[in-house]
This record gives sequence, C-alpha cells and structure tokens, in this order.
Amino acid sequence: MALTAAILLIAVAVFFKNVYSCEMPVRNRGIRDAVRTGDLDVLFIGSSTFRANVDMPMMDEAYDGRVYDISYGGNQLVATVIQYEEIRRRSDAEYGLIVFELGPMMLTQEVALSDSRVIWDLSWEGKKELWKSMYDAGSTDLPMMYEYFVTSGMDDLVTFPLTEPFYGTRYYKGAKTDESVSPGREWLEQEEFDISDKTPVKAQEDAVVDIIQKCREDAQSFVFVESPCYYRLQDDPTFIRYRDEFIRILDENDAQYILASDVDFDSHEADYFEDMNHMSASGRRAYTRELIKALENGVKDE
Repeated sequence: MALTAAILLIAVAVFFKNVYSCEMPVRNRGIRDAVRTGDLDVLFIGSSTFRANVDMPMMDEAYDGRVYDISYGGNQLVATVIQYEEIRRRSDAEYGLIVFELGPMMLTQEVALSDSRVIWDLSWEGKKELWKSMYDAGSTDLPMMYEYFVTSGMDDLVTFPLTEPFYGTRYYKGAKTDESVSPGREWLEQEEFDISDKTPVKAQEDAVVDIIQKCREDAQSFVFVESPCYYRLQDDPTFIRYRDEFIRILDENDAQYILASDVDFDSHEADYFEDMNHMSASGRRAYTRELIKALENGVKDE
C-alpha cells in the first residue's frame, strides 16, 4: 500500500511538473511573471549574461517599471526562439521593444538542456518543442528523457514555498544574494579560458534567423545587444570571429544590433567584472546607465 501510494504521488508530481509548472506563481523570474506584468516598453530575453549585466532597478526607474528580464536559457539561441513563441502564445500584451542577446559564443553551443529553468517555465507545448529541437540535434537518449521529463526542475517543485521569496529578491541583484564584487585585476588577468576549439552549430545560427523572421511576422520591434566582456575575452581572436559571424547573419537579414563597442563602457576596468563575461554590481550599473541611452537613441521602429 505504501509503495503504491509513493508511486502514485511521484506520478502526480511528474504530471504536474510537465503540464502545470509554467503556472506556478513565481515572482521576478520567468515567462508567467512577464505575462502577468502586462504591456512592457522593453523585454530582455537572453542568458545569464543579461541577468548579471543588466541592472533592473535602473531599468525600472528609466522605464517606469515597464521592463522585464527573462535571462536564462543556458546560452541556447534555440531555446530563445521557443521562449519567444511561448510568450506570444500565452500573452496578448504589447512589447515596445524586445532585446535579444548577441552572444558570439552562443553560436557554438550544442543544442542541449543547459538550464533546467527553461523546462520549468514552458507549457507542455513548449516543452515538446524544445524536446523536438534537442531530438533533431541528436541530443536525446533515454537518460536525457528521464532527466527532461522526470527529474529536471523537480527540486523547484518540492522546495517552492521556501525558495520562492529567496529567488524573488535575487532578480534585482543579478541573480546574487548580495552585491557581486570583482575578484580583482590580478585574478582576472590570470583566469584561464580557451575557446579556440569551438565550432559553429548550424541549429544555433538558424535560430538567429528564426528569431528575426518571427518578430517580423508579428510586427514586433526588436534589437540584438552584445554585452561587454572583460577585454581579454572581448579581444580574443576566436571571440571576434564568432562576433563577426553573428553580425554577418544580422546584416544579411537587415536586423538591428548594438555592439559592446557602441556603448561607452570600459572593458579594461577590472572592478567592473566578476569574471570574463559577468559584471560586478558596479560594472552592471555603469553599463546599464549607458545601455539605456543606447536603447533610447539607437533603435528605430522596424
């Protein structure tokens, strides 16, 4: 009897997670809260780079609270397409401008489940679309199926009453519990990274075009924004090569973008960075101040 009850409870939890997780009343994170917020002047959709580098209190002040940031997805442009479709499917709200992340290395990411919050935030239809994208890319097998449909995100479901207030406050601190600080110039100069072996992934390149086409079909104003990285990464030859490739795709499709170099921000300033591509609290505020100017001055209606 106990075993039967346990199996039934697990089955109910799995069903709830797959079908209704997108309806959980989370605050300040995810599609449901963005939809609940209503019409927005600016909606950010990107990865942890946006989450760490865009200061939401400053954005709220600049746009009278009519701004929202959906910043996860594990650097997956494929997931960004699905997130955009999900928002359009679930919302009748108007978005003055949608800001998508121009992350050069996002073009090299294998299509995969790199952030379980994507699953948590999607409806059953969105979950199926993401799974199909992973399947088409050859990124699925039985263990991944079990993780995707059963275990992934289950901890959020179990701990929700305790973790939700905690997560809600992190939205305004770059997903940190406290003000993030730089580890110092010496640490940043010595941090090792090697992206020379990265290769392009066609599905991610195609996703950039899909984003552009879907926004145009919806008459949605949009822009791609590249956040500054610490100069060592920003000036890396491989990074530059993929930035040029990203720009090529945008130019061929007549899409607007704002590069890191278009914003008045010093990527050599160590105090502004927590690591190679995530800013400290002071860097986030310095960058956001200039980004607001760039968004207001540099984006024309599509």
